Amino acid sequence: MNRGIFDTHPAERRMRSLQIELDSFLLGPEERQLGDAVNHSCDPNCGMGNATQLVAMREIATGEEITFDYAMSDASDYDEFTCICATAHCRHSITSLDWKLPELQQRYNGYFSPYIVRKWKALEKARHLRKSEAEELLLRYDADPREALGKALRITSGYSHSSHEVLYNMLDLVAMGARNEDDVVKFFNEMRVYPKSG
Repeated sequence: MNRGIFDTHPAERRMRSLQIELDSFLLGPEERQLGDAVNHSCDPNCGMGNATQLVAMREIATGEEITFDYAMSDASDYDEFTCICATAHCRHSITSLDWKLPELQQRYNGYFSPYIVRKWKALEKARHLRKSEAEELLLRYDADPREALGKALRITSGYSHSSHEVLYNMLDLVAMGARNEDDVVKFFNEMRVYPKSG
């Protein structure tokens, strides 16, 4: 389900959920069940094998709690908290931006959810609009505002193949003050990159 629908459910149920894509979440069951939640640890014994599967990162002793670092799968603020794992690697504060930490990217290489890996690649490709691109967006806006905005969103986010709706929700342009498509055009117009003079 998307974030809008996800947010309508009780916080306790959302805490037992898993983000599997930019705007897609697997919601935990209505009633708490044995094994429906795996605790976070800043020094976990498991990682993500794919979007929904945990795999062991090392030998796990009999009776040892199975844990994973939520940075491996979550990039949304629905499950931020103060960590009390008390391991040598404890970050104390778990946030939706932890997946960006270079030390975690190195330590957990190969154990991140596929959509987190796609987020890294998008960050590498994301850039500001060139002046000519912003001008083209403004010229095409009247004829096809959806396509013009979609192109600008794909360039500035680095998500070159995502739909307009996914990008608009992911970037939360409403939170940045964009109430309608005209506001989004203004936002991108202000992001134009001009060549340095001299």
